[in-house]
Amino acid sequence: MLVRTWRNVVANAVLLALGITSALVVAELLTRVSWKPATPIVRSKPPNPEGLPELVTPFELAEPNKRAIHDGKFWRTNSAGFRGPEVAEFPAPGTFRIVVAGDSITMGSGVLEEEAYVAVLESMLNAEAGGVHYEVLNLGLAGLNIEVVVNRLRDVGLRFHPDLVVYGFTLNDIEGPAYRSFTNGPYRAWHRRMAAAFDNSPFYLLRTVWPRWVSLRDVLAPPPGSYEYELDYNYFHNPAAWQDFLTQMDRLAAIGRDHGICVNVLIHTTPHYLNFLHPFRRIYERVANAAVERGMTVSQSFPVFRGHDGSSLALSAVDAHPNPAGHRLLAQALREGLRRLPAQCWARHETRAMVQPPD
Repeated sequence: MLVRTWRNVVANAVLLALGITSALVVAELLTRVSWKPATPIVRSKPPNPEGLPELVTPFELAEPNKRAIHDGKFWRTNSAGFRGPEVAEFPAPGTFRIVVAGDSITMGSGVLEEEAYVAVLESMLNAEAGGVHYEVLNLGLAGLNIEVVVNRLRDVGLRFHPDLVVYGFTLNDIEGPAYRSFTNGPYRAWHRRMAAAFDNSPFYLLRTVWPRWVSLRDVLAPPPGSYEYELDYNYFHNPAAWQDFLTQMDRLAAIGRDHGICVNVLIHTTPHYLNFLHPFRRIYERVANAAVERGMTVSQSFPVFRGHDGSSLALSAVDAHPNPAGHRLLAQALREGLRRLPAQCWARHETRAMVQPPD
């Protein structure tokens, strides 16, 4: 009886092993049929018939009266050194002016001026305006953390007498003197080796599944070397970095109080796992709570992004900056956030005359 039992156990184990092996063989064959080698991403040089200079650094991008190329797109600045047409220092009668400050996402890196969410928002507001003209100024500049964003708002944006201020928050805005990086040095080298462990495997199934598993693991249990780990550490386990960030949020709120205008914080969504696995929602909530505690309002963009394919909203597989479709979603999220502003936020700054909030 005992011998027969062991025979059954062995037979079942063999059948299970054969079943698993057969499933893996079938999966491997299907993968070989559908798998295509990754095509190296080569950015072709865009046409530049006018021979315009190509700008790279924030200092170049902030130079006044520039006509150039940046990240493959036409770039122009006005005499104040921010992207867009020339703007009068004081808004014209009947004009409600919004200043949006932020980094490269606000600026619209990789998209045309009219495709950036700042310009899209202006078009939205004016399409539904009743007797009020809206101007939305784009103070975004690549490479800025929150401290420099606030400085730029103070030194440049306030000169144009805004009626409302928007701060476009991006995850890396916390980078400053106390920020600690884990995506450089040995941590990053280890993470890259792990991600590329089976790039040259003879088994195509491993080549396909392993990178996706590494990406999912970075979301569920991020290890040192992943960007998810780095951000989580600095926002939740690095009190000095978080305090530096809060100090700048205090400055931003003080600008609103001192000038009698509302400040709205737009939380930019990173187009990565736009579902219940999205790894940065805790950060979005922490920043939103800090803004509300300081008397500012918040526009969350993740609810608008949720359910979309992240790859269809980014410039490329290696550049997570939003493409035109991503900017349209950011404009939609900001528009929805502005609809919820208190009525007093729609007071004209220079006269304190109320305008009808757009529907």
